[in-house]
Amino acid sequence: MRTGPQPTAGAAPAGTGRDNPAGAGHDGDAADAGQVVALAAIVGAVLTLLALLLTLGVRWLAAEAATAGSQRALEIAQAPGGTDSAAQAAAIGLTTSISLIIDVDVTIVRAGDLVTVTVTAHDRLGGTVSRSSTGPLIRFVPQTRAGP
Repeated sequence: MRTGPQPTAGAAPAGTGRDNPAGAGHDGDAADAGQVVALAAIVGAVLTLLALLLTLGVRWLAAEAATAGSQRALEIAQAPGGTDSAAQAAAIGLTTSISLIIDVDVTIVRAGDLVTVTVTAHDRLGGTVSRSSTGPLIRFVPQTRAGP
């Protein structure tokens, strides 16, 4: 016959820490520390991924704004009577309409019958994106009619 305390139904075996107050003498402390390290690594990886996505998103937005600005400035620079200052103003206005763009550099080069507009957008995260558009000057050439 047994003497001493009898185990009750559903009680944990001795030495598992469940019957000890506040987990005193618990052998799972090393496992708990490993879980904390794993959780910290996962949270760090998620935050790094979010920062990368934010950076790529801002870069994409800056590239789209620079492309739109260079194309609009090219349309103005190509047009008969279009001036470089009007093209620069349009490029700056369109590119900085995105609040993430803090500064814009516009370069217009005319070489023969071609016009090249380069727009460089500087974003709030410190990135820089340049986009260029090139096209011919637009001229009105009256059509001559051959006699009947």
